[in-house]
Amino acid sequence: MKKLLILLTLALIHNCSKPIVYDLVISDVHLFNGNEDLGVMNVGINDDSIAAISIESIEGDSVIKGTGKFMIPGLVNAHVHANQIEDLQKGYLYGILTLLNMHTGLEERETHWKAVSQDSVGFSSLYGAGHAATVPDGHPTQFSPDMETINDSISITSWVDHRIASGVDYIKVIHQNRGFMDDQGPSLTYQQIKEIIDYAHKKELKVVVHATTVEEMSKIAPFRPDGFVHMIDFKDELPVSDAYFSLLKDNGVFIVTTGGISLKSMDNLPPFMLDWVDKNFLDSDERAEIIKRYYEEGILIVTGTDAQEGQMNFAEDYFLELQLYEKAGLPNIEILKAATGNARKAFDLPIGILAVGSKADFVLLDENPLEDISNLSKISQVWKNGKTK
Repeated sequence: MKKLLILLTLALIHNCSKPIVYDLVISDVHLFNGNEDLGVMNVGINDDSIAAISIESIEGDSVIKGTGKFMIPGLVNAHVHANQIEDLQKGYLYGILTLLNMHTGLEERETHWKAVSQDSVGFSSLYGAGHAATVPDGHPTQFSPDMETINDSISITSWVDHRIASGVDYIKVIHQNRGFMDDQGPSLTYQQIKEIIDYAHKKELKVVVHATTVEEMSKIAPFRPDGFVHMIDFKDELPVSDAYFSLLKDNGVFIVTTGGISLKSMDNLPPFMLDWVDKNFLDSDERAEIIKRYYEEGILIVTGTDAQEGQMNFAEDYFLELQLYEKAGLPNIEILKAATGNARKAFDLPIGILAVGSKADFVLLDENPLEDISNLSKISQVWKNGKTK
């Protein structure tokens, strides 16, 4: 009996001292985890998830030497309008591994794309709002005439419940008192918006709002939406008062900026439209100053471009948004956070982060973006669910 106990003890000691072997190890790689620069680490991956992050050496069935390389979470575009399945592929090789859809007229299609995209290497993972909240003939019914609106026969609670039943990841609300070429149309009342926010929060859903003016945001912010999915747009609201920034900060909202379009050539527009844009929309310098104030006031900034057909594309245009942040004077680490971990904080989704238990969705870069943000273009490999193409 004594001999048996000794043998069992020796076997236990042997098993305890045997190192864990991971499916894959990225060794000695400089890691930014979405929130902070962790320096040189060893990252262990099992199946589709991060299983270990260690300063000590770890073992793997397969080992990739990360010496001299930089590892970041997949980039997040937190404002898109995907209208074809190919939109989910266009940004993948640029390291954009998550897309947040901000309205669709076809909820069943969005639900299907979400399911397909989560497991498909080569596709950015899609999350969505389903139908945006609006009224009959309000924006964006001109693009989605069959969408469900809030009206005399569909109450706010019923409308939100229908979105929950369709499996949305968050609620998007539309308020529009100004638009492109002064197109306005009917809109939800502020009281309706408050009721949507209150009921959706009761149902534990995040709520984001389309609003593009100081006036609208200032009226809606006290209702405590989680965020706004545009920054302000119009020149005639300059200079922006300190009260606006304080109101956003005090109510804890985040901003998905969608301002990079101001750095994109508009030469394809007809002259009369180009003239209207120049006279009415904020230019890149004006937008950069406002983004600087958002940052200085501690308002969470999340990267999104309003990508859609005929406007911002789903690929390289993403980096115009980051150039705008650079123009605003944001430190490179804050730009990286806006493009990754801030989206996780804002939307409470499992995105933009590299931690034990998170999906192994990451980008290996040949050079350090903390030194030069343009190094985000120097991609060595893109990984999703622990796999690379």
